[in-house]
Amino acid sequence: MDRPQVIARFHWWLLLIAVIAFVLRLVHVLQTGQVPTVDQPIGDSRGYLDWAFQISQGNWYGSETFYQAPLYPYFLAILKSCFGVAALGIRLAQITLGSVSVLLVGWTSRRLFGDRAGLVAAAMLAAYPPSIFYDALIQKAALASFLLCCFLFFLTELTKRPWITIAMLCGISLALLIVTRENALLWFPIPLAWIVLGLKSPTDRPESGVADIERSQRWKLALGYVAGLTIVLLPVAARNASLGGEWSPTTFQAGPNFYIGNNLGANGVYVPLVPGHETPFYERSDAIRLAEQESGEPLSARQVSRFWMSKAIGEIRQDYLHWFQLMAIKSLMVINHYEVPDVESFAFYREFSVPLLALGKLLHFGILFPLGAIGIAMTIDRWRSLWVYYLLIATMIAAVVAFFILGRYRHPLVPLLLPLAAAATVEIITRLHNRQYRSLVAAALVGAVSAVLANVTIHDENRLEASSRMNVGIAAAKSGNLGQSIQLFRQALEASPEIAEAHFNLARALSLSGNDVEAIRHYQHALQLDERLTEVYYHAATSFERLGHREDAFRFYQRAYELMPANQNALKGMRRTGKDPSPSSNQ
Repeated sequence: MDRPQVIARFHWWLLLIAVIAFVLRLVHVLQTGQVPTVDQPIGDSRGYLDWAFQISQGNWYGSETFYQAPLYPYFLAILKSCFGVAALGIRLAQITLGSVSVLLVGWTSRRLFGDRAGLVAAAMLAAYPPSIFYDALIQKAALASFLLCCFLFFLTELTKRPWITIAMLCGISLALLIVTRENALLWFPIPLAWIVLGLKSPTDRPESGVADIERSQRWKLALGYVAGLTIVLLPVAARNASLGGEWSPTTFQAGPNFYIGNNLGANGVYVPLVPGHETPFYERSDAIRLAEQESGEPLSARQVSRFWMSKAIGEIRQDYLHWFQLMAIKSLMVINHYEVPDVESFAFYREFSVPLLALGKLLHFGILFPLGAIGIAMTIDRWRSLWVYYLLIATMIAAVVAFFILGRYRHPLVPLLLPLAAAATVEIITRLHNRQYRSLVAAALVGAVSAVLANVTIHDENRLEASSRMNVGIAAAKSGNLGQSIQLFRQALEASPEIAEAHFNLARALSLSGNDVEAIRHYQHALQLDERLTEVYYHAATSFERLGHREDAFRFYQRAYELMPANQNALKGMRRTGKDPSPSSNQ
């Protein structure tokens, strides 16, 4: 079979794999449509949708510097403006991007390691359960994965077509990724250095290679790459400067996020600055309020970020041993099989989704990472052409470890590891077929060590899953389904009884359903577990008041007002209970 026929056959197989990818994602979308967090998004999803609504209503420029990466809300706003889509439409658009990503990964892997590796990599991404899950979430992970696949495709395409247009597209795709996932900014110098110093064919196939590029052409490609970045990032930086007086090509949340991931109480997962304030509505305001309270003066967006960065560094210096242990834990977390949940959990969606349930044990990060490590070991002799990909992987791992770990934050490693994992799979099968067993000893050792490191249990997964189940219960309550929400909160507490927020949310649902007696027990239990949950006092007071316990109601209203003087409802509650507020409560 001549080469054109081989190429045509490859593309037909790749297209079939992309269609299968879409079908798997579509089945998942249809089966999970009734999950409460789909119908009633909360957390970041709610924040992105609200932001997109404001943009679609004409507030496209905004009034503040960007605190969260902006591209995804603008993407949602475009969908809404053009098609008027709801959650189903957004999810369909995103799984379409996910299916195109399968094509891009296939082409990229083929360019790097050949046709068979291209098809294996595409098939892995098509059936990779976390990708199916993230592609259907109203989260920026889907858009970020697509843009990363575009970036890798154009970067690899430069080895075949060293054209200025391709270099610009490489820069544009990376810039768009940066305004979707800020830590991608660390990648900026890597392709630039590769273009100037090491742009060569990454394969041994003459038909896919290129001759050495003249120095002048390399510099033209480098300028094209930088121009592509500038086209996207300069307007973002200018926009931030016009609203906040400070230039930034991305956002101003690095400091707070670094503190969350590295303070003395950090454990590697996300913990908000204020307990119970895990939403975008609070994240920015809490970071500003607490920084200004401690510094005693108004702060700009950059100054707030620097405050939290300095505070984190100060706490690191207080206990270097704790920080080194924390970095070791986060390093293991970033390669772990477990998808650390944010608001929504892979494990919870698996209860509704046949693709996740059927494929979840066959392919996960605890399998992908060892295969990727074997791929690096087997291709290390070609490091002169592949070092750019190794460096991209190492930089992304470092960028994630530097902050805190969520499954969707480390998901960019998947498109990076897939070509190497596919190359390893093809090479292992080939050597086994040729009975080259001795040559597999080193690969087996690398795979075994990597598999052990990637599949240890690090955190209490029951507690993390219980927190996610609690979040689904919150969404159910917001939808008006109190019965379902109470059931979910009880399930969360059965799995992990020491979650203060779960007791609080169960108490709220019980109170709304008329069961104030049991609600008060859970309010009190929540305060015993975490007295920093200040919102408990006001809601417990309302339950006491409805039961006619005026003394307890007054005491809890008073405490709520002391902690939150702006809460006028607490002040009114004190007056309803028949007592005047004490002088101390008016301070």
